[in-house]
Amino acid sequence: MPPGLRPSLYLKDDDYLQSFLYGNFITLTNLAEKDINKIISHMIEPLNISVHSLDPQIRKKIFGRDDNLISLKHLKTLDEAGLHINVQIVFMPGINDGKDLKDTILGLVSGYRNIRSIGVVPVGMTRFNQNRELISTDKNNAGQVISILDELILSHGKAVSGKVFLSDEFYLISGKEIPPFESYKDFLQINNGIGKSADFLNDINNYLKKKKGLRKSRDPDTKILIITSEYGFIIIREAIKMLSSFYGDNALRYGSVSFDIMTINNDFFGGNVKVTGLLTGSDLLNNIDREKVKDYTSVLIPDSIFNDDGLTLDGYCREDIRSLLDNICIIGEDGNSFINTIDEIAFTQEN
Repeated sequence: MPPGLRPSLYLKDDDYLQSFLYGNFITLTNLAEKDINKIISHMIEPLNISVHSLDPQIRKKIFGRDDNLISLKHLKTLDEAGLHINVQIVFMPGINDGKDLKDTILGLVSGYRNIRSIGVVPVGMTRFNQNRELISTDKNNAGQVISILDELILSHGKAVSGKVFLSDEFYLISGKEIPPFESYKDFLQINNGIGKSADFLNDINNYLKKKKGLRKSRDPDTKILIITSEYGFIIIREAIKMLSSFYGDNALRYGSVSFDIMTINNDFFGGNVKVTGLLTGSDLLNNIDREKVKDYTSVLIPDSIFNDDGLTLDGYCREDIRSLLDNICIIGEDGNSFINTIDEIAFTQEN
């Protein structure tokens, strides 16, 4: 973690109250038996726990400590006490891939009764990484992870399909189609980047199903610029194609509204960090050219770059971003907010 970020980002890994209140994933490696007893006595659930692997040697490599197995003992104790748990496996190519990933998933599915969900996410690699053993997930790695899950679903059915999910990044990296909305069940790890794309596109699809036609445009020359990340570009482009198709247009248009999408690279973190929620204020301020975007009717910026206190990862507030231009509109990250904002900007309330 680089210096200069929000102070809350430097909280210790095993703060179980943060896990309960805010969905942070903890490893349990630093918790004592008295902490586990306190969690059980107060029924602090659901907890979000990072497991990564069940193999002792691989866990030692990942956690860098000989006593890492204590966390698996704690996990079993919590499970047997009836506490609900969401598990995260951070996929690290060459470390916990292939057979180990299969064994870990099957071990968690068969050995624990109260695990509600298991989410697999790729390891995040920033320009600050100093561990040379860690490598980014590439197209081939991502495809292999998807194949592993498909094989396990085929052989173990609902025991796996209703509980184990991959982050959207695996599909975006591999170029494979995002799974259907229904496959994510209760979206228990949507805040971990699992199912966000399907949920977003489902909102757009449901909107179009109900729509009878376009309202009158406020301005026939309405131009909207959408600011997003490298991965966000793929989903936003798909959403606009859905809108364009509704109107029978092959261009990035929706009625008389035309769209441009600006991809902002994450220069702050660098590496393979390409999700929208990790864009920083400095990424936007350094890459948005005021002269080039001032003539757009509106410039849409995703609310997901801010936390609940209205701050970006590097401490900029909403007003700092809005100060760039008068036409900036900060919108929610869900599909309903996206399409409703476009309608408000572009169309009158007349049917």
